[in-house]
Amino acid sequence: MPHSTRLALALVAALVLAGAAPTAGDRTAGATDVAEPDGANVDDPVADGNGAQSQPTEDNETVEIETEEFDPDYDPATVLRRVEELRGLQATQGITLHEYDAEEGPPYDVRDSFGAIRPVGAQTLQLYSNASTERRQPLGYTVQRQAAVHIYLLDDEALAEHGVSQEAVLAHEFVHALQFQHDLITPSRRQFQSEFDRWTTDSRLVTTAIVEGDAMWVTEQYFDRYDDSDYSVAEYNRTLARAAWPHSVAGTPYYYGYEFYELAGSSPADRSAAIEAPPNSTAELLHPGEEVPGVRLPADPEIPDDRNLTRYHTDTVGELVVRHALRMNGLSFARAADAAEGWADDRMYYYAAAGATGPATHWVTAWESETEAREFVAAWREMLDANGARASSESDTLFVPASDEAPGMHYVIERDGATVRITAAERAGTAERLAAATTDSPRETTATA
Repeated sequence: MPHSTRLALALVAALVLAGAAPTAGDRTAGATDVAEPDGANVDDPVADGNGAQSQPTEDNETVEIETEEFDPDYDPATVLRRVEELRGLQATQGITLHEYDAEEGPPYDVRDSFGAIRPVGAQTLQLYSNASTERRQPLGYTVQRQAAVHIYLLDDEALAEHGVSQEAVLAHEFVHALQFQHDLITPSRRQFQSEFDRWTTDSRLVTTAIVEGDAMWVTEQYFDRYDDSDYSVAEYNRTLARAAWPHSVAGTPYYYGYEFYELAGSSPADRSAAIEAPPNSTAELLHPGEEVPGVRLPADPEIPDDRNLTRYHTDTVGELVVRHALRMNGLSFARAADAAEGWADDRMYYYAAAGATGPATHWVTAWESETEAREFVAAWREMLDANGARASSESDTLFVPASDEAPGMHYVIERDGATVRITAAERAGTAERLAAATTDSPRETTATA
């Protein structure tokens, strides 16, 4: 097989924050390359004839790995033993493995949402697309139900089309099984939500990154030790086509989570500690050890009733999404990273407009300095210009015309020192009315120590 192959494993929303490497056709996630490990095993455990194998642990107790209605051609117990050693954790109870068939289907239009980003937010970020993308099944995922861990693996025949073995998928998923069994993650992510004041797109990416970065660290070690193929986590640092933007954004934590551990500490104990006390934002994830100055955002806008605008949703997008949105719209990796660096906080407010004028967003971003804010505005304007933006003859409102993939959007962009406000809507009047209303709202911006 090729030295490196595209591996796709999806996050299962609501059930688990554990997957492996998702790809551009998956229902919920991103992509990477892994290599097929050597199938040779040593110290094979004894199978009981019913798909269950006993695996000794450090205290001489055993855990059972039960394979439900399929017979793998590799030894799951040996894979678990290797992963236990690499992760520095022992399985505490049995794990059930399941196999499922691939469901073929035509390309489809991925819903334009990710995390707390709703479709009009995707339009604001120039991510929205009505184009279709390839449909694929997740190659594997892990769930915990009633304290029991279950791993689901795509069947061998379908995996062969991806150039990856079931053993490769299983090694990654066993890390998530250990995370569950040692209470590092919970099925609904409830312990992560308690770590943040607000459960946003940014906080979801942070927590996914520390969980998947941990699994990626072990996965790379697994291949380094047990396989001589050319595997590299750097393959995650890529950008998919716009039609697959939710998968593209969802794939970023795998690379940046791994990079975080490389910079912040990669021992098993370090990784467990980071999962239990995650960084506060993707800015801290991307720049471990660097101080992110506290900046207070302006007070929430107070929209007068006569403006006929009703707020229905609020989100924090975060530095990683800003960086990725710029990349997906043609800016180089380096240019996008430079423009997004200096992010201190943001809030995207979603509004419903009366009548048929459509929804709108008011996105407030706070930056470490006026220089950083100016650099962001310049990059954002460059990105809009690349998409055909033109200014109105009567105002400063910018209009990005409709394309084959997305509707047109109007933007009002304002900078006040280190604060940038971007108001966006499909209709110019809605964007201008919302921007004017927020201008009359409290605007204090205070730097904190």
